[in-house]
Amino acid sequence: MQVKALRGVEIKDEDKGTVSAVFSTFNVIDSDRDVTRPGAFEDGAKWKISAYGHQSWMGVLPVGKGTVRTTSTEAILDGQFFMDTQHGADTFRTVKAMGELQEWSYSVHPLKHSYGEFEGQQVRFLEQLGAGEVSPVLAGAGIGTRTLAAKSGDGLLLHEIQTALAAMGVVDDAITSASRVGALRAERGKSLSRVNVAALDQLGDELRRLHEAYEALKGAGPDPDIDSQALADQAASELLRAIARTRRA
Repeated sequence: MQVKALRGVEIKDEDKGTVSAVFSTFNVIDSDRDVTRPGAFEDGAKWKISAYGHQSWMGVLPVGKGTVRTTSTEAILDGQFFMDTQHGADTFRTVKAMGELQEWSYSVHPLKHSYGEFEGQQVRFLEQLGAGEVSPVLAGAGIGTRTLAAKSGDGLLLHEIQTALAAMGVVDDAITSASRVGALRAERGKSLSRVNVAALDQLGDELRRLHEAYEALKGAGPDPDIDSQALADQAASELLRAIARTRRA
């Protein structure tokens, strides 16, 4: 799951719990050095609204749902909270009460992307994105007019790193399976299919991108918080091992 942030959600109907949010602006470089292309989001796609802080990824019930609509310059989520449930109504009331202080983030699932130069910078172009979810969060920081990139306080960042480390098990399972299938096919004088090789290449690209981002963060100097530094070192170690396993596969 890749997470970006947004703000500026408009409450459309308080009684029905409906909202409208611009959550992506096209052809703008965000803080992840991503440029979302027009057409990347499926117009009319159904998206989920997660419990506060993306907790629905950890099994907490979703609080609403919505539909994506796009223009030539932006993607908009028209959403509705589940006002007939306690968790949906409570989240909507919290969002409404927070007003301008409330920030949001959304998860993206790149299905098609490429790399190149845009406005003098090397970027990743997001060309096709799968259905995702949005969630109210405590902290996010903006770029451009209404396009934001994920930033958070130390507590939220710690939680996100721990979640990422837990997810490394899924990556490890995928690479282990690929290695097993590759070995079996090699015994029969065959290699992995082009589709599987392309998928592994994409996984390797994403892991390398994460490692580059980590190295950039480390370049700012060590954090005096020993616990945070140790956790960051553990994350880097996991990423490096995963990259190595990908190359062996």
